[in-house]
Amino acid sequence: GWPVTPEQAHAALDDFIAHRLPEFGRWQDAMWSGQPFLWHSLLSTALNLKLLDPRTVIAATVAAYESGRVPLAAAEGFIRQILGWREFVRGVYGRQMPALAEANQYAHATPLPAWFWTGRTGAACLAAAIGQTLEHGYAHHIQRLMVTGNFALLAGIAPRQVADWYLAVYVDAVAWVEEPNTLGMALNAWPGMTSKPYCASGAYIDRMSDYCRSCRYSPKTRVGPGSCPFTTLYWDFLARHRDRFAANPRMAMPLKNLDRLGDTELTAIRHQATSLRADLDGV
Repeated sequence: GWPVTPEQAHAALDDFIAHRLPEFGRWQDAMWSGQPFLWHSLLSTALNLKLLDPRTVIAATVAAYESGRVPLAAAEGFIRQILGWREFVRGVYGRQMPALAEANQYAHATPLPAWFWTGRTGAACLAAAIGQTLEHGYAHHIQRLMVTGNFALLAGIAPRQVADWYLAVYVDAVAWVEEPNTLGMALNAWPGMTSKPYCASGAYIDRMSDYCRSCRYSPKTRVGPGSCPFTTLYWDFLARHRDRFAANPRMAMPLKNLDRLGDTELTAIRHQATSLRADLDGV
């Protein structure tokens, strides 16, 4: 299902422009069970293997917008991924390697859970994102950032192990693209790529997907039986690194919400989070 020649890559570009780009802007961050591709372009492999020139992709997108076939939000949102973020990542890799490869600002050292290689976990969002990854070699940017990456950050998994997993499982995982996106953005292991860690509780996943409907965990529950691992680990992550985040204005609201938790609940959260990290294979 992936282009292996320039001709196939251009056909894939035409297919995206005609059938999925018009809705890309509205739904680029959405996740849905049984729908691994949604409105995404599926062009990253062709771009990273140099079957498509990024300028060709941008020109086709601009032409579709100027002809009235796609709205501004769709064209702008997609071009921003290619011309903005992708080229920024290229610059980060060129300037920060090889030190970036071993970045680990939080000193995270928990081993990668075995279910990253099977998808057999009770967390529906992780099972969906990893399951489609193992089947198709693909997950879109929000699944990588806010599901697998977010969990790895909150759980304190060793960044190098996570980065090696990303490099192994994705068909578009050329090192210069994958290393900064994984180590810099998703895991925040190197602090120079984003102004804040991209972490969130289960509430974010519930808002952006239907995964939580079929999950044994409750995204709104912070502690106790049935509480969502993302939610428990999120509040624990903020508490563990409170001093580090105190001077960051973009973390002011999360820390204010952390302060609303009572001492008894926060102690219980931290105790449960410690137990979770000690047995991630059981998630």
